[in-house]
Amino acid sequence: MLQHLTKTLHPGILNDCFYQHSTAVCAQRAQRTGRPLPLLTMCLTCPNARRSSVHLPQLATARAQAQRPLDMPTGLSRLQTAALSTHIAELDHAISKLATTETTAP
Repeated sequence: MLQHLTKTLHPGILNDCFYQHSTAVCAQRAQRTGRPLPLLTMCLTCPNARRSSVHLPQLATARAQAQRPLDMPTGLSRLQTAALSTHIAELDHAISKLATTETTAP
């Protein structure tokens, strides 16, 4: 990707994005802006996203923040619980995939 001059790198906290409108998950949920829309939180499932060990601490922090409301005794609705559980599962997948890649790299 870095060799292709028509791709623009958008550095991020949970991942970096090589934005391509045709495959951007965030672009399917909002009007066309010509840039990534990380606030739509689709970076965990977008094919434009790239992660490295630099992102691992922030992914772990995001996972801990998402887990906190589930651990509290206050009652969350079923939809809130489901949304947080799904988000945590996506973060777990990204973290384990990145951890596996980092341990198998030469």
